[in-house]
Order: sequence, then C-alpha cells, then structure tokens
Amino acid sequence: NHELNVTDLCQRLAQSQPAVSHHLALLRVSGLIEARRDGKHNFYSVRVDQFGELLANLFSSVGETPKKIKFKHFQLIHNG
Repeated sequence: NHELNVTDLCQRLAQSQPAVSHHLALLRVSGLIEARRDGKHNFYSVRVDQFGELLANLFSSVGETPKKIKFKHFQLIHNG
C-alpha cells in the first residue's frame, strides 16, 4: 500500500496545496482514496477495491477486448 502526503502530491502534480487538498477531499468522499493521519501530516492511498471496481465498470462500457480508453496524456488498456 503506497501512501503520499499532500506535499508530495503537490510536487508531483505541480499544483498548489489548496487545489490538491480540494481534489483529495472529493476523492475521499467518493470512496476512491483513504486518509491516514500521522502527527501533522495526512497520508493518502488509493482504495484498490473501489478503484478496481470503477475501472471494471469503465472498461465494461468500452467495445471488445483489448479495450483502450485514451485521455489527454495517457491511455488505459485492458487485455481482458
């Protein structure tokens, strides 16, 4: 289970702390990530079960295998 704190995410995404925190709150409410507090820092990780279910639903709505979903800078491929 890989965790990152807000500072790490801000650096990796080149985004401000308020923007990252806002998006993390939305992802947490949606059940896709979970937070763990350690001292002054919150650490976030993906809820693999929930995220996997989301991806399965997404791919089930896309044509035949192999399935590809293209985004601006990347693509997801499922070989089924």
